[in-house]
Amino acid sequence: MAKTKPVQQIAGAELVGYDYFAKQLDVQLRTIYAYASETNAQRLENFPRPVTPAGHRQPLFNKADADKFIAERRAGSTTGKGRVKARPLTKAQRAAVTAAAQIIGREIDLRDRAMLRTVIYDELALPVIATSQKAQVPAVDTATIKKLYKQTEHPFLQQLLIYRGVDVAAG
Repeated sequence: MAKTKPVQQIAGAELVGYDYFAKQLDVQLRTIYAYASETNAQRLENFPRPVTPAGHRQPLFNKADADKFIAERRAGSTTGKGRVKARPLTKAQRAAVTAAAQIIGREIDLRDRAMLRTVIYDELALPVIATSQKAQVPAVDTATIKKLYKQTEHPFLQQLLIYRGVDVAAG
């Protein structure tokens, strides 16, 4: 009995894995797993089906299908739910990154939660108003940052909210 090699059956096709989706959409790998999962309520119906056999350890996807899905996710939906920011930053986001760096005196990655936690709660000594449920560390989610900004009106928090796409003028 001859063994078949699934990858040979799809030779010539450009294939990508979950990591490609995560990098292109700028989300965590676990988010992509949820989008692709057959058992998770977060599964997205338009997520491409793998070209590798069911149960394959590392499912692979046709790059053209992956790029189509990524373009649709970046475009967002009419309701705005589940919208994923495209990788290029807007003019307002770039300005917010620059302004935030000026406020704290150095550049930081505004997507890095651990770094934000250090800046907000240790360096700026802002009050902890909520903790994350899993790790029990000071929270840096958008809802908490909005509440903290309303309390303190700190300019760094304002720039962080602008970076995250929150209209701080609307209050």
